[in-house]
Amino acid sequence: MIGYILTKQQQRKIQGVFFASDIFFNCVQDINDVWFLFLSEQDKALLPQKYLYILDLPTDEFVPPPTPDPFQ
Repeated sequence: MIGYILTKQQQRKIQGVFFASDIFFNCVQDINDVWFLFLSEQDKALLPQKYLYILDLPTDEFVPPPTPDPFQ
């Protein structure tokens, strides 16, 4: 899955911020501790002007961290 790469500062600035009445930014960290943001085409269409810079951020493949074994 391809996502937008965020710096830690960018992640802290937008995490949990609503950009539409019922849509907020939810950033996730990959296996290498890199922060990512995923936006649908509908989300992109609703982005306010002040967040359009996100669409110009670099993108890369998201590699999820391993899921912890619930039995250990």
